[in-house]
Amino acid sequence: SQIYIACQNGRVDQALSLGFLLCWIAGDLTNFIGCYLTNQLPIQIVTAIFYVNMDIIMISQFVYYKLKNQMTKRKVFK
Repeated sequence: SQIYIACQNGRVDQALSLGFLLCWIAGDLTNFIGCYLTNQLPIQIVTAIFYVNMDIIMISQFVYYKLKNQMTKRKVFK
């Protein structure tokens, strides 16, 4: 639901920091690697993959809206 709300209002870059998102994806990636290397149940691996994908979507949204909002600000000041 957070991803959907972010798409609606276009303010992801003001709500989260890139450092936070990078730490978040690092944690989820290590979780996935740990699940894979220790032969966890398939549902645990699928859940880890799901979280990594959601992180990638959030980072993509962050970058997209950061660039979009910067372009909008530049047009306003010209």
